[in-house]
Amino acid sequence: MPPEEMTEKYPNQGLFIIDCEISENAELLSGIVVAHSESRNDIYEVSRHYNGTATIHFTGRMQAALKYQLEITDFKTAIWKPSLNSSMD
Repeated sequence: MPPEEMTEKYPNQGLFIIDCEISENAELLSGIVVAHSESRNDIYEVSRHYNGTATIHFTGRMQAALKYQLEITDFKTAIWKPSLNSSMD
């Protein structure tokens, strides 16, 4: 599913996405949404139990401070890659 469809289907929510396709500029191109919630903690909880490559994406407006922090670091998409030593609870 492309990000535009994710935003339309899950407005103002955090998404946990697997099988991500990421551009050379670190932009999300597509993926499979396996969890969505308005609560950031819900998404983080799902991510703790996943062992593989995934991304967390927010479809709404970001808080100004967070948006500024991401812009100054030119960071658009975070890729979750748990360490091999992490335990699955």
